[in-house]
Amino acid sequence: MIVTLIDLYFKINVIFVVKNILPILILFIHLLHAEIPNNRVIAEWEPALGTMIRWPLGIPSELVVELANDDLVYVLVETNNQQNQAINNFNNWGVNTENVIFISTSTYSHWTRDHGPEFLIGDAGFKVINQRFNGYPVENGCNSVDLECDDNMIMNDCVGTSFCNNQPQYPEEGYDCYINNELCEDFNGDGQIIDWIGDGYCDDGTWGLDFMCDEFSWDCGDCGGEITDENSYCENKVFVENRIKYDGRPLPSKSRGWDEDDDTNIDFANQLGWDILNLPLYWTGGNFMTDGYGMAFSTELMVNENNLTHEEFKSITFQNLNINDYNILENPNVESIQHIDCLAKLVNSETIIIKQVSESSPEYECIEEFAESFNALTTFYDRPFKIHRIFCPTINGGSWETNPVAAYTNSLILNNKVLVPQYGIPQDADALNTFREAMPGYEVIGYEGYGNGTWYAEDALHCRTKGIFDPEMLHISHKSIRTEEITQASLIPIEAEVIDYGNTNLNLESVILYWKYSAEDGPFSMIELEFQDGNIYTGLFPVLNSSSLIEYFITAKNSNGNTVSHPIAGWHSFNTLEFISGDINGDNSINIQDVILLVNLVINNEYLDSADLNSDITIDILDIVQLVNIILN
Repeated sequence: MIVTLIDLYFKINVIFVVKNILPILILFIHLLHAEIPNNRVIAEWEPALGTMIRWPLGIPSELVVELANDDLVYVLVETNNQQNQAINNFNNWGVNTENVIFISTSTYSHWTRDHGPEFLIGDAGFKVINQRFNGYPVENGCNSVDLECDDNMIMNDCVGTSFCNNQPQYPEEGYDCYINNELCEDFNGDGQIIDWIGDGYCDDGTWGLDFMCDEFSWDCGDCGGEITDENSYCENKVFVENRIKYDGRPLPSKSRGWDEDDDTNIDFANQLGWDILNLPLYWTGGNFMTDGYGMAFSTELMVNENNLTHEEFKSITFQNLNINDYNILENPNVESIQHIDCLAKLVNSETIIIKQVSESSPEYECIEEFAESFNALTTFYDRPFKIHRIFCPTINGGSWETNPVAAYTNSLILNNKVLVPQYGIPQDADALNTFREAMPGYEVIGYEGYGNGTWYAEDALHCRTKGIFDPEMLHISHKSIRTEEITQASLIPIEAEVIDYGNTNLNLESVILYWKYSAEDGPFSMIELEFQDGNIYTGLFPVLNSSSLIEYFITAKNSNGNTVSHPIAGWHSFNTLEFISGDINGDNSINIQDVILLVNLVINNEYLDSADLNSDITIDILDIVQLVNIILN
């Protein structure tokens, strides 16, 4: 009877610790990590209403059918005639026209990713971000100056962009140098020295370099305004008649301009009755990537396009968009529009797919340096990114493209689907598998381009589509369990922060953890997470088998019956620790030493996975009896 009372005493205390103290510890651990920002730019994998495209199309008809199957498609059109053409073709293709919404706007190009809207959500409400847009400047990168230029010819413009002085762009127009300094000569032998300073073209960054400062004599007045000429760059200048600017993409029309795409977001927001946030930046969508929690990525071109310093650019994005960790990465391509969506793909807040090219490519080292930069970064949850590489082989690109390769990262995440460009080459299948490995449970679908929907190296599926997100979405923030972070096989804590943007003042109906062993077909077991405080929900996994792969996801449901899961589709996974039940001292055998240790655990009211032989989340006399029986048998 004495043993029974002692056992009961310890059992009561263990249950008290599990049910009362542990949730407090979980909440304390949560407070050590960042919470969902009050205002944030929505990430691509979040709940979407549908996709924005443009008529005339820049995507294959089969892709339009797919986009409209389960979600809305917002189609930009300029005239009633265009709308009628679109309707007739959609009907012929079998598009679900009940899911098609036409947006009347002046639109010049089909690159809705670039001129289309991003979205801000939070305490300030839901807002359509209306950025500036004016086409596709091309910039050099990939350390091209360092690799090909004599050291004495390397210079930096007013914003720090490196250039090789005796290798100017547009040499066919007679240019010998960018700057006619003491090292510049008549390299082309035409009897005169022509440089960019004071040639009649305003070099304020529009042409790739910025000479608007004292060091370069304020471009000798090419941009207007007063100048100082301390270096005597402005004497005996030669004007150039025809410096032709090459854009990173061919112009759809010679009689129209990129500025006609600049108001599409305003027209879109007004027709849907959504608020607008005007952003005083050129902020091209294809060169922007975010984790949804205030972390963002662009290449150097984004800053240069705005003629700003890094600090000035980051200050504007923080003040307007609450982006507090903007990573500006070096341009990794020798010459291109340097859009990050042709280089990398965030598929959730902690997982990224990064382009990989052949070792024989002139850009191999630069792409590897680009990928390596993510190893130095930590996620919103203060741990390393999970990085997947996707091999992108050489393709026959557009005439304007340098070193073209397949742009597999230029894909679209739309709720539970991932739509990936295909090029009709053997490596297409490998690319799809890479996405399946990085996003288990998502439906990964490949689409080949053709006609007006042909895919290129700098222009593919993602460039021509834009996700439109749900203003009343449910959102779950969850630090997924990683195998390398597990310290015990049972009582593994799990937590989630859940926000209902459509009903911020109402409690959720349920937040449920679904889990199963990967080796089993199912069904998933359910554990309801308990509300703690604010928007925090916590729970515990049960005792789990040794060395087992666990798959799980979290689903939240509000009072209106709306649901969201984390991840949006599929599951997270982790491996449990390897242990032998009853081998308490870890010597790979079960003997009297383990019995002694088990008795001490009971006396000291301590818990250990390998000592809980009956998996009741308590260490008591029943475990001692079972251990003794194992030894005797």
